[in-house]
Amino acid sequence: MAETLGRQRELRWNRAWALIPYPLLLLACAVSVTVDEVAQGDRLASAAIAAGLALWHWWFVLFHPQWCERRSLTMVVYYAGVVGCTVVLVLRSDALQLFIPACYLLAFVALPGWWAYPGVVAASAPALVVSGANAGSLLINLGVVTPLAAGVGAMIRAMEREAVRRRKANDRLAASMAENTRLHQLLTAQAREAGVAEERARLAREIHDTAAQGLTAIVMQLETIDDVPSGQARRRLDTARSLARTSLDEVRRSIDALRPGPLQDARLCDATRQAVAAWSEQYDVATSFTVTGTPLPAHSEVDVTVLRAVQEALSNVGRHARAERVHVTLSYMRMSSCLTYATTGAFAAEHSGGFGLTALRQRAEALAGSVDIESSPGAGTALSVTVPVIEAAR
Repeated sequence: MAETLGRQRELRWNRAWALIPYPLLLLACAVSVTVDEVAQGDRLASAAIAAGLALWHWWFVLFHPQWCERRSLTMVVYYAGVVGCTVVLVLRSDALQLFIPACYLLAFVALPGWWAYPGVVAASAPALVVSGANAGSLLINLGVVTPLAAGVGAMIRAMEREAVRRRKANDRLAASMAENTRLHQLLTAQAREAGVAEERARLAREIHDTAAQGLTAIVMQLETIDDVPSGQARRRLDTARSLARTSLDEVRRSIDALRPGPLQDARLCDATRQAVAAWSEQYDVATSFTVTGTPLPAHSEVDVTVLRAVQEALSNVGRHARAERVHVTLSYMRMSSCLTYATTGAFAAEHSGGFGLTALRQRAEALAGSVDIESSPGAGTALSVTVPVIEAAR
């Protein structure tokens, strides 16, 4: 749009400059008719020459404006015709000298490049024809009027070139802004897609670590009811009911984008101890929990990652191992916190690449942490999760 407006403005100015000779020619003819006392035939002849000059200018400049830039020799012929007609007119009437300034103007309007400056010199011919080739006329026309006209024309052309340069610069700037806008929209779309993918992965981890684990534990409790005495069946139903309520609370908290339930009112070490104790009661497996180092206040994402690691590790033990004993250690070090658990007993190693551990690795890697697993059939499994200590915002 800006480029189109700039070109339209430039075309309007070029047409305005090209139309200026007509008012001057009309004024000169009107003065000639009013002042000169000549025969009617002479007046008609002068009017015919003026009309021919007007038609000549219209054909070369107004009807074919592109010739001014593309046909240098053609415009030289045109300008020679203008100067010749002007000489004839001023010889017929002194009043027609009013048209001479148009010759200086047309030198820069019609003649391209350096052709304009010889044209300015040629524009002095009509005035010299009338005044005669005396020293005073030569001095005034060639020494004053011609240099002054050439200087004014040069300044006008310099202004035009600067205007064209600025218009082109504005066009390039507009094009760059349009390209930047397109790239910004593309980057925004890509960032949105990446955000959607990351949010989907986060939701998948949250669902797995809350609802999926809770439902798995509930199913395991219900599946064993038929294999236990009636007294223990009641206890397993109560456990399943408790797990259902806990899982429902976790899902609600995840939907509300809050920290995990156990971490709302407790420190990480306390929440971890509670998770270990609850798991031990559910699966009747002897467990021990140890905290080493000085507990440090950490960012919620660090606490969430460590707690989810405990839940995922214990869930894997309950589903895939025949563990005799489980040891869980939470270590606070200077630059990182480390969760380690070890089991004794059989372990199904083929399950070590499931979604749960994949989600756990994603959580740890998101905090520049790591997950290491060592396992051998019949000898137990050791899992270690290490994440840097990121201080909580104060």
